[in-house]
Amino acid sequence: MRAMPARKAPRAPLISIDMRSDGLVVDDERLTQRLLSRLLAALLQAHGEGLARAEAPSTRAALRDRMAGLPELHRTQLWRALQCLDDSPLRGLVQCAGRSAGPFWLDDEELQRCRITVQGKRLTATALAGFLGQRRDAAGALPVLSLPSPRRATARGTASSLPSLGYVAALARADMLIDRGELYPARQALQDAQAHLRTDDALEAAALSMRRARVARRLGDWAGVQAELRELAVIAQRARLSPAARRQLDARQHLLAAWHLYGSLGNTAAALARLQQVDAAAQTADLHLCSDCCNLGGILLRELALSEGDSTRAAQATACLGEAVRSAALAGLPDALQIAAANLANSLSALHEAGLLPQQQAGTAVDWLLLSEAVCAQWSIGRSSLLNMVFLLRLAAAHDLDFARVSAAARAQGQTLHARSFAALAADTWTTRERVHSQIPVEQRCAFFLMWATHAAREQDRVSALELCSRVLREKRKLRDAMARSRYEDEVQRLRAMLTTVPAPARGATAGRKAMRVAKRL
Repeated sequence: MRAMPARKAPRAPLISIDMRSDGLVVDDERLTQRLLSRLLAALLQAHGEGLARAEAPSTRAALRDRMAGLPELHRTQLWRALQCLDDSPLRGLVQCAGRSAGPFWLDDEELQRCRITVQGKRLTATALAGFLGQRRDAAGALPVLSLPSPRRATARGTASSLPSLGYVAALARADMLIDRGELYPARQALQDAQAHLRTDDALEAAALSMRRARVARRLGDWAGVQAELRELAVIAQRARLSPAARRQLDARQHLLAAWHLYGSLGNTAAALARLQQVDAAAQTADLHLCSDCCNLGGILLRELALSEGDSTRAAQATACLGEAVRSAALAGLPDALQIAAANLANSLSALHEAGLLPQQQAGTAVDWLLLSEAVCAQWSIGRSSLLNMVFLLRLAAAHDLDFARVSAAARAQGQTLHARSFAALAADTWTTRERVHSQIPVEQRCAFFLMWATHAAREQDRVSALELCSRVLREKRKLRDAMARSRYEDEVQRLRAMLTTVPAPARGATAGRKAMRVAKRL
């Protein structure tokens, strides 16, 4: 009998693999491990160059260097990524001498069974390099970070060498809204920019995170600030940045952490210590950073001077805020300039009231505040903020300023105060802000209504003063800080007591009865 020929073993079916930024799709099964897709891409690239083979395996460091934006490839990361392959059709594709230590290679027989695509597109050397975030010159070598060559940009094509138009447009819109004080629309614009964010650009991600933190800080959302601090720490840890970029990112992290210590925890001394960790070279290279650091430093030194009664700290605080104004002016930053000038004015007044500054220095407080208002008017910024008006009303009440003198000083700065008194000026300001009152932080609203009520009382308008006191009591319930709620309640009670003990002017029986009805409701 003729022997039957031996049957060939059935060929194993092909395995479809699509490498994506959030993991792998293997035969319609998702392996959601972000490092896994980049690890496989690095191995495939090395395999195409004659490496990542049994006779020439690739080390952990060699694979890490192929993944742009990854400062370190930890053993635990590798172990977890490769563990995801154990229960998948790709078991056996990636071989290693040690799962967490390496070296690593691809099994040739298993690789032949795989049909691989990169984000749905055909697998090519260019696609792999783009997926790994690499930038290659004509010779194929990985260059150091430098200015892009015009010849290289032309060769790569215009679309690939330009940033995302959607990202830039949304970021510019968010910056404009932040400057105008429209914080909730700014948050939406930052979400729009997030949708166009490139996954391989750490600096774009950091820019978004810092703006989100800025919005959260202005809204008093300290949990949001803390979340962005964690996000920036992750970016700094994973991204491969130039020394200058890393220095700037670290400085912004220290600045943000100092704001969190001061605003959320109320620890002024710890905030100042954290702020002093900002690299001096980074401040010298970036006047915007210098202005922001000096602005916060001046505020912290002012608070310490007031709590300790220290005139030396008071002098340091004014010098620091003066440097913030100077840096913002030199760098041409109108928003930073108006913020620093307003804080300088408020600090000069507060320190003079505490007896820590001479009258000569405190006398310029109104001029600095009016400069801040003029910058806001000229550049159309701060439209949804009441902070400058709060400072002005507080200055006027503390120093018994004459409205005519302040109005003349404002005209010298190029603006006109369309009112006849401070209370009328506050009323006009609220008329322009009431439409966007939800954009104004509740702390600002409480302070504004309290100072408005104070000036209404000084101008003998008891009805308006009592109504505004009622408004403060309603608004203060929304404050998260219990101490702030108690402080505003005490101020309102003090003002109400003054209004009920001082006899009302002769304004007619109707106004008197209305005042009494309002007082009884309170």
